[in-house]
Amino acid sequence: MVSMKIVEKNSYFEVIWEEQVRDYINQSSLGLNEQEILLQFGRTLGQHDFTQQQKHIQLTIKHLERELEDARDDQDKYGKMAKNLGFLTGLFIVLLLI
Repeated sequence: MVSMKIVEKNSYFEVIWEEQVRDYINQSSLGLNEQEILLQFGRTLGQHDFTQQQKHIQLTIKHLERELEDARDDQDKYGKMAKNLGFLTGLFIVLLLI
């Protein structure tokens, strides 16, 4: 589908990449940091030799892994908070009924 857009619009890869990333971001739960990482990756594709390209791919993977770690940390933190809030709400209701 993407290759057809390049041929139909006679567009550059970077423009099509940005459109597709923005469409994907709108359909997913990824945030602005992930969007910027993917857009930056698209800007570097095809700009360097093979070894440099491998380095850019590895760097992008590292950035996305860091974002995943941050998201998991937030999930743990807010998950514990929600669990405690549920427990305290239940305790409050029990105390009101007594």
